[in-house]
Amino acid sequence: EFKKKEKQEVYELIDKTAEKIVQNGEDFKQYLDTKSRFEQYSVGNTLLVMAQMPNATMVRDYDSWVSSGGFPKKKRRDIKILEPADSYMREDGSIGTNYNVKYVTDISQVNIRQKQRIANYDKKLLLKVFLNSNQSNLQIVDSIPNTDKSALYNKENDTLYVAKGSDAPYIFYDVTRELAKQEIGEENPLDTFKINCVSYMLCKKYGVDVSNYNITEVPFELKEMSAKEIREELEPINNAMENICGRTNYYIEMFAKQNREQEQAR
Repeated sequence: EFKKKEKQEVYELIDKTAEKIVQNGEDFKQYLDTKSRFEQYSVGNTLLVMAQMPNATMVRDYDSWVSSGGFPKKKRRDIKILEPADSYMREDGSIGTNYNVKYVTDISQVNIRQKQRIANYDKKLLLKVFLNSNQSNLQIVDSIPNTDKSALYNKENDTLYVAKGSDAPYIFYDVTRELAKQEIGEENPLDTFKINCVSYMLCKKYGVDVSNYNITEVPFELKEMSAKEIREELEPINNAMENICGRTNYYIEMFAKQNREQEQAR
């Protein structure tokens, strides 16, 4: 009964937070900031982290901290998230998943010698990484006709055009938007807002200046939706961020390994 009640409270907190973030632009920005640090978390778990500890940066369960040499503080604030448990069959024959409440602890609540590293990415390397994360054809051009953008994805021929000589941070703004467009598509103004959100999170995560972004003006459509509908609209943002970060992190590791091997060869 305790576990059932606890899980119900967690689901209620997810719904409450979903409804809250679309009513206040700063709250929505805080959700995106949280997502930029936890790109592999589901929409629900990102909402839970934001609601309970919005400044969290690295979370693990108790045993994981201990095994890595950390000692969670006795008087600490844990974060409740959901983790998959057993599967079950619905009445329509589809497969569903049960979830259990899991307690995780942020590094700020742990005594540990090895502190979290803050990654600083070389801008040339970061641009190379983003371009390699592109899933379409890539064409470098002198300029892109009929636009002042430094990057543009053409869906018709599945090609990402990138203009030579474009300056940071604008090249990062445009490239990340077009990467997000590949994932989400752009059929309406709400899609455009979602693309902008993903671009903001990518730049935020990888250390690109985000002061030019305006992501606090939440579309009116979202404000009129139920908690379930809001979560469904957040899913494409969530999936695009997770997919692009997965590819980006892969290439960061690959190029770092190549550099280490070159240094050793010298």
